[in-house]
Amino acid sequence: METSTAPAATPVSVGIRYGLITGLIWIVVDFILRATGLSFKYSVYLSASILVYIVGIVMAHRFFKQSNQGFMTYGQGLLIVVVMSLISGLLSGIFNYVYVNFIDADYALRMRTDFEVWMSSMPGVQEEQIEKSMADMTDEKIKSPLQIGKSLMGAAVGGVITGLIVSIFTKHKRPEFE
Repeated sequence: METSTAPAATPVSVGIRYGLITGLIWIVVDFILRATGLSFKYSVYLSASILVYIVGIVMAHRFFKQSNQGFMTYGQGLLIVVVMSLISGLLSGIFNYVYVNFIDADYALRMRTDFEVWMSSMPGVQEEQIEKSMADMTDEKIKSPLQIGKSLMGAAVGGVITGLIVSIFTKHKRPEFE
């Protein structure tokens, strides 16, 4: 009688799977933060995004190791995080584009106003610096489809950096002589 075993999961397949899961969870969390006005509280927004992202990475690494007899190399862990980051970053960028252009057209104005108040409250920030920053935050830039590309690039860079760090702790190499 022949026994068949399920094929081991690949880093790319796990990255895609958990990129979709993490991206969709982040969209829900992001929508809630925007609807409640908490998206302008940068510490809350940043904490929520980091929490969702790190939990997604740990779950992806755990799933990969369970599917591969408990083993994962450093490179595999890094590849999982990079693919996961690209997928979730793409979903997040598309959601942000749809949100600011079609769901809440006033969001960009509120974001600029809140950003200006925040910068004004920081000690040592000159009026010229605030004006220069505000000049870069036009509706055309905030609502541009190019923001999806920027989100993707940010996710790629963040994924590499995060993957380099997290994979150190989650890797589990096969022994050389089994």
